[in-house]
Amino acid sequence: MNKPDFVIGIGSQRAGSTLLHRILDECTDIFMHPVKELHYFDTLYGVRHQDVLTAYSIRQLDNEIDRLIKSESFDYLKSKKYKCFLRTNKILSSRKIEDVDYVDLYRPCLMGNHTVGEITPEYMILPEEGIKKMAEMLGRNTRILLITRDPLDRFISAFKLLKAYGKSSVDFSNFEQEIIDIFEVMPAWIEQQKQLNNYEKAYTIYSKYFRNVLKISYEDLISDLESTHAKLEAGLEIAVNLERYRKTVEYKINKIGETKNLSSKTLSVLREKLSIKE
Repeated sequence: MNKPDFVIGIGSQRAGSTLLHRILDECTDIFMHPVKELHYFDTLYGVRHQDVLTAYSIRQLDNEIDRLIKSESFDYLKSKKYKCFLRTNKILSSRKIEDVDYVDLYRPCLMGNHTVGEITPEYMILPEEGIKKMAEMLGRNTRILLITRDPLDRFISAFKLLKAYGKSSVDFSNFEQEIIDIFEVMPAWIEQQKQLNNYEKAYTIYSKYFRNVLKISYEDLISDLESTHAKLEAGLEIAVNLERYRKTVEYKINKIGETKNLSSKTLSVLREKLSIKE
């Protein structure tokens, strides 16, 4: 079987990757992987630890067991896409990433799908060696999608997600002090956030190895639909259903304007610490 064409979203984290995945899945003929974030190349090159991917895949399977127990209808079990979801999580939960064939993760949905894809935000900060390997494995004609967002809004959203992962509610009475303190408490996380804000570096390196790297902003994705629709169609060389796109963004996952809840003093401190120009 011939290898399919690929569309790979590379980031950035908290910049609308979930929404973009949904748009491509519902508004085009691209088969977007049901796991969404495969974390294959970032795990392969040490951006993400193997244990994190294994644990995540096990949780996904556990969630599906709970769903199966509680379900009164089992029609979804007949779906090839659902089988792909289960099969992928089984593979990623039980094998080291070095022993996994990336293309194999799309089975049993390779047949009949000319173009397939996924979006893993951490691919944006792969070392150059990993980007080169991706091009060798998938082909230089793979279409790369880099989604950007206002760097300060993105950082604040990432911090909220960090708190949510820590089972901590977002308490705005102490939020401003906590977001300043995080620079001392978690310097490694801060460094990763700075990398995830460096859109130009990612674009430049990916452009060395791929012929088609498309950069779009989250803000345009949900507010400038006409031009973004045209940009997606031209860059992907695939039809995008405009009406479905309009309906999809009505249920956008993230919000614009994360900065509105913070004082000008705190925003100024964050810009300085993150080297963000106004």
